Amino acid sequence: MCGLAGATGSTERQRVLAALHALAHRGPDDEGCWSDRSGALTLGVRRLITTDPGMAANQPLISPDGRFVLAFNGYIAGHRRRILSLREKGSVVESDSDAALVLAVLGNALRDDADPAKALADLSGQYAFALWDCVLRQLWLGRDPVGIKPLHFAECSDGNVAFASEVAALRCIIPAMPDQNVFPHYLAHLFVPAPATGFVDIRQLRPGELICWQDGKIDSRMIRPAICHRAAGGNTVADLRRAIRQSVADAMDADRNVGMLLSGGVDSGAIAAMACDVARERGQKPPPGFVMQFDNAEMDETPRARQLAKHLGMELHIVVAPDGPEEILAHLNDGLRAFGAPFGNPSVVLMQALGAAVSRHVPICLAGDGGDELFGGYPRYQAAAIFGAWQSVPGFIRRKMAGNIARLLPRGGARFVRGGQGDAQRAFQYWNDRCGLTELGARLVVPEGLPDGDLCDQMMAFDRRVTLPGNQLAMSDQCGMAYGLEYRVPLLGHDVMAIAGRVAARGHLRDGAKSLLRAAIAPMMPDGYLRASKVGFNPPVSDWLVKLGGLLWGCEARIIQMLFADLPILDCARQDYWRRATRHGEQDMALGLWALLVWRIWQTHLATDRGAEIKYAKGSVGGSIKAAVQAETLSEAAM
Repeated sequence: MCGLAGATGSTERQRVLAALHALAHRGPDDEGCWSDRSGALTLGVRRLITTDPGMAANQPLISPDGRFVLAFNGYIAGHRRRILSLREKGSVVESDSDAALVLAVLGNALRDDADPAKALADLSGQYAFALWDCVLRQLWLGRDPVGIKPLHFAECSDGNVAFASEVAALRCIIPAMPDQNVFPHYLAHLFVPAPATGFVDIRQLRPGELICWQDGKIDSRMIRPAICHRAAGGNTVADLRRAIRQSVADAMDADRNVGMLLSGGVDSGAIAAMACDVARERGQKPPPGFVMQFDNAEMDETPRARQLAKHLGMELHIVVAPDGPEEILAHLNDGLRAFGAPFGNPSVVLMQALGAAVSRHVPICLAGDGGDELFGGYPRYQAAAIFGAWQSVPGFIRRKMAGNIARLLPRGGARFVRGGQGDAQRAFQYWNDRCGLTELGARLVVPEGLPDGDLCDQMMAFDRRVTLPGNQLAMSDQCGMAYGLEYRVPLLGHDVMAIAGRVAARGHLRDGAKSLLRAAIAPMMPDGYLRASKVGFNPPVSDWLVKLGGLLWGCEARIIQMLFADLPILDCARQDYWRRATRHGEQDMALGLWALLVWRIWQTHLATDRGAEIKYAKGSVGGSIKAAVQAETLSEAAM
């Protein structure tokens, strides 16, 4: 993995170098910066060496004919096989790195005047890249179709563009105004969905987006994965087992040591079992595992991780979850600086601590991200599957259960009956909205093209397209790369996704959550492992609210005042929400208040840059000045 930064224009080299300095954590092994002779572009890379440590693989890479220059972040599954195939066909590939493969594939397509999006469709993996065509003076920026790796860019007023792997690095090249309009979307999702970022002038590439800049004009298209998998004998379970194993084997094909996260769940268990099998076949030791330990036995999956590690013969490292308020706040601040935007999933604190610990042992780590979204792991999918039957219950009974009775139900039951009062569209909105404060007008960003008809299929498709890249994958990338740690996610290989996608959502839930995945890995698991209930990777948010609120603002009255400042919520409701979140442990309310706390902290981060922001605003149109003043006011309220 690497960090990328660059800009078109003749005066940007020093700013790009500053951006590379801000990306040093993503690429601790090497730095390269290239400028076009005419001054049309500066392109830089911070490199984390994972494949081909030779000098020929240092970036930016230049094609043998000198026409193309590439900066690449990521890995391509089976890259050595593909490079060998290209060489056999006469292509010159000068190193054995993933980047060299991508340079050859894109270069061949553009020389033949073919669509580069179609050329990339066959490449499974995780990537973001910038490619400069010295002949046509075109800049190509791309992101993998699943959205595993990030890339941000900004259009300048003079028609030039700048780009970087992280928002903070991009802000070293161009000034950017905070975008307060993302607030309702952030509340609903606990993150800012692409293409927005939290800054007016900066946007994310959407998953699978490929843009071409030339002479101040931008063309956008989408990379759509080619379906390469062919079923063997109609046995979906066997097909899935083979596909996961191959994807794991490809992810382990690196020139550095590889470890893996072992949460004790089904997804990481599947990856661990396959990884140990691959290692034995190669005559290697099983990769070391890493699990986070909690004081609360109900949250702690360490016993299950130990059971699986012993069964597979893996070495297991225990990482203690952060607990003290200063430690929690430090990890949260680090996470927000990495994102450069508000990010309200409290698990970011755990992932920061985990990334710091794992990176001391290995630079590459396999993870089970995507398993819930592909194979039906979340309870809300089961709720969607029985929604039709629930609609047949008389309305007065449904309304009564959604009233006071709902408070007596477990969290999942309460959310189900409250969300199931109207039609399927209302249920979709309610079950996917993470904000428990109705006064704040939280709004989901729902993409076009979700499946028609079945609510369960819509829910899973929404998570695959929006929540997975914006939440879990973004968190893994930022929290790993903050410490030069590359997370690889084999369950999101193209063939695995194709097999999972051919099964309707209800098919994944037929025998309980993840029935297809469980069947595929059952022969490799210890007795009883797959029968245990799901725990999840979630911190004690109610407890953390009290700890951080006290650390930041002191007494309870002051916490409530600062948390709800300038929000349209009555004083009596503010106190009730705080009690429900912290004393009664209502998880949805606690998540909503946590999102507010994170928003306040993000505003303090913005306040550290307010001098630069105000200077920029004075040179901009009137609306930008107003936005800067509003940002200052919010920042001071949060301090």
